[in-house]
Amino acid sequence: MVITTKTVDDVPLTVSKPDHGVAPGKAVIVLQEAWGVNTHIESILTRLADAGYLAVAPHLYHRGSHTSFTDFPSAKDALTALNSEGIGHDVRAAVAYCKSEGADKIGSLGFCMGGTVSLWCAAEPLVDAAVTYYGGAVTESRWNGIPAGSELAAQLKVPWLGHYGDLDPSIPPESVEQLRSHASKLARVYRYPDAGHAFNNDTSSDHYSADAAALAWSRTMEFFTETL
Repeated sequence: MVITTKTVDDVPLTVSKPDHGVAPGKAVIVLQEAWGVNTHIESILTRLADAGYLAVAPHLYHRGSHTSFTDFPSAKDALTALNSEGIGHDVRAAVAYCKSEGADKIGSLGFCMGGTVSLWCAAEPLVDAAVTYYGGAVTESRWNGIPAGSELAAQLKVPWLGHYGDLDPSIPPESVEQLRSHASKLARVYRYPDAGHAFNNDTSSDHYSADAAALAWSRTMEFFTETL
């Protein structure tokens, strides 16, 4: 599976395509963790392409001096500098590219900060369906123009699926339940009792939870099959 980089409206996009072509007109926009578009995000692009989706990751940090990081103190400034205008422009560029490649159904799949963005994409809406893995800012807004997750969940315009680990200190179960209580009927929320933050990231032995990751991925693929 070949991974390439395109630029649309000044937005760098990392792209992976199915070997047999886009099937059938479906794409998923992958939204980065705080680290940027790194090996974990590239592995998600490959998995989606293997499943038959055009997979595209916009580089949300492209306006700064660095587009990826390996430690949070370095990433924090880039993360907090984001806002709804810039994020919206970048996601729309990815959507435009997907449509130019023949996709007529487009989902979003986000991890950590990208999970928050994916939830916002479902509320705007910028996509046809959205999935969030442990997206923070559930009870308070992180970025100008993007409300807290519990508010976004009440404003859903398209189906949304959320995955959260009970052992995540940054998103405790009570926050997840607050989000669930506010969410519209378009939401599905799953909790994973033995998983913490970043449980899907198999490049980090400190965070990866194989069982939770496998179950969440199967639910994600079923969700996209149903909604895209």
